[in-house]
Amino acid sequence: MMKLAIYGAGGLGKEVYELVKQINAIESRWSGFCFIDDIHPGRELKGHPVVTLNDLSADEYEVAVGVGEPAVRQMMAQKARDAGFRLATLIHPLARISDDVTFGEGCIVCDRAYVSCDCTIGNNVYLQPNCNVGHDCVIGDDSVISAYANLGGTCQIGPRVYIGLNAAIRETTTIGEDTIISMGAIVFNDIGPSVIALGNPARVMRPNENKKVFR
Repeated sequence: MMKLAIYGAGGLGKEVYELVKQINAIESRWSGFCFIDDIHPGRELKGHPVVTLNDLSADEYEVAVGVGEPAVRQMMAQKARDAGFRLATLIHPLARISDDVTFGEGCIVCDRAYVSCDCTIGNNVYLQPNCNVGHDCVIGDDSVISAYANLGGTCQIGPRVYIGLNAAIRETTTIGEDTIISMGAIVFNDIGPSVIALGNPARVMRPNENKKVFR
């Protein structure tokens, strides 16, 4: 039986750990856990060791990325792949997923997230609790859809997009790569790549020059 390493020892990493405990209570999927922090290892978190990626063996562990910055998710996932680790897909037992949804590797789907029919979810995507993804949506690699965000049907979400808490995206809308949609934003029209948009209706406020959500 494999063990699971959560790549990220901050707040979101702890939330991922709470998710995997609930999965493991039903599936008995992993025999042990640890957290990865390549900068500040050598401690414990939630009763489990915090180590570096180099301390682990890909024969013993699979990896789940537990950070909320899309660009950092991409970097960590690629670092784990390059070291030979498999990215674990984690789906909460109470998530509602249509039978014909396609997931890439390393996706994390939280409690009561809903993904409707014929959706395609890319690699290393994080769907937070109670978000809604309408029919025929495509979500690009390493993107994050926050809690209570709503995507209408046939939306196209580019790679490394961050959609904030309670944001709503109108059906058939396209969001370009590396874009941030602010919390509570109401998006009626397409938003291009590498920008920050907020408001109701959502408007582009400035470029996303640093590719960072959290300061």
